[in-house]
Amino acid sequence: MNVVYTRSEIRRSFRNPRSLIFTFGFPLVLFLVFQSTYGTGKLSGIAVAAYLMVSMATFGSLSAVFSTGGRIALERELNWNRQLRLTGLSGRAYVSGKALSGFAVAVPAMACVFVAAALFQHVQLSAGRWLLVTLSILLALLPIAALGIWIGYVARGESLQAISGGVYSLLSLFGGLWIPVTAFPHWLQVVCKALPVYWIAQSGRQALIGSWIGWVGLAVLAGWTAGLAALAARAYVRTTDRS
Repeated sequence: MNVVYTRSEIRRSFRNPRSLIFTFGFPLVLFLVFQSTYGTGKLSGIAVAAYLMVSMATFGSLSAVFSTGGRIALERELNWNRQLRLTGLSGRAYVSGKALSGFAVAVPAMACVFVAAALFQHVQLSAGRWLLVTLSILLALLPIAALGIWIGYVARGESLQAISGGVYSLLSLFGGLWIPVTAFPHWLQVVCKALPVYWIAQSGRQALIGSWIGWVGLAVLAGWTAGLAALAARAYVRTTDRS
């Protein structure tokens, strides 16, 4: 049942055209616009096209993984999750199915930006390096998956869009996806580097040059993942007890 449910959730995620247009199309458009704005040269020692490619690939995958919270909140409003529990589906399988569906959409969202970068900006990497960049971003997205699940269990339907949109936009801005963090004042750079999105993008950028984010970045991602996962688990238990 767990496998069947996860497969169903993944298929369902690809049957929402409005969501897919935003998740796939918006990062692609932003990549082309930012590329024309920044031109050639380097950002933080990386070619502008490659730097922006990772930023927008992270932006798209962030949207895909974060959107799982919206589906959870909607199903809570409809009491659908309660109906699923009557089928014998475990809570862990329900949550993991939602998270995996988000990661499944994240892969083609990144691929769209990668293809555009290769075709229009001539970003060239080996097959192994493309794979390394993709996996680095996906693994670093774990705290965002936990954040989306937590919001899905604590937000109400009428406030979900405002909360999700605000959190998603702020994380993208202060994570350095739209504007390089180096453009911010020093004190704000310190704040940005304490956020998970900064290190998600850094994971991809460091993979470009065959490096990694280091122990500080790993500690930040691990800390956010553990903390948000604990909040999500607590919210899930409280919601289940009420229903």
